[in-house]
This record gives sequence, C-alpha cells and structure tokens, in this order.
Amino acid sequence: MFKRIDRLRELFLREVSLALKDVGGLNTHGILTLTGVELSSDGKTMSVYFSVFGSESDKARSQAILTASIHYIRQTLKKRLRLKVIPAIVFKYDTTPEDAARLENLFAKIKSENKDENNGHRTGT
Repeated sequence: MFKRIDRLRELFLREVSLALKDVGGLNTHGILTLTGVELSSDGKTMSVYFSVFGSESDKARSQAILTASIHYIRQTLKKRLRLKVIPAIVFKYDTTPEDAARLENLFAKIKSENKDENNGHRTGT
C-alpha cells in the first residue's frame, strides 16, 4: 500500500511539473520549484508544495498563476494517466528552503561569535 502511494506521489510530481511547462508566466519573476506532493489517505486530494526564489510579490504572483492553472493541470493529468481518480489539486507554499537558509545564517552567526570569544581567551597563553 505504501509503495503504491510513494509511486503515485512521484508520478504526480513529475506529471504536474511537465504540465506546468505549458503554463505561461511562471519563472518570469522569481524561480519556482516544486518541492513535493502529498496525497490524502483517500487519494482524492493532492497537495503540491512549491517554493519561489524571489520577492514576496513573486511568491504571490506564482501562487495566483498556479491556482488559476489547476483546471488545466487536472485535464492534462486525466489525458496522460490511466487512473480512476485524478485528485483535486491544492498548491501550498513550502517554507522549508527559507527555513533552512535562516538556520544556516544563524549557525554561521553562532560560529562567528564562538571564534570571537575563543580569540579573546587565547591572549593569556
């Protein structure tokens, strides 16, 4: 059962990515990346996670374009896939890349502060 769900997630991620190549306006301001897909337990809803490298307005614009293209993407999936149910699509912004960058900056700051403290203590040696 779990292997099938994993295969479906990979399939949907690949197919949604392919369908989005035909959607105009994406990646004109900011760079959009699909980061993952989650299926509901009944398989009727699919959350597609994305991130955008760009400004807040780029993120909002990408979200609007993605939301507007849901019907087109589902129609494309119906044509390409032989499945009984094509799930409803919900696009969700994924903050993981931003969270990772923020943590990296925090660790770099801590490392820098530790170096400064260690340099101050070595004067007595």
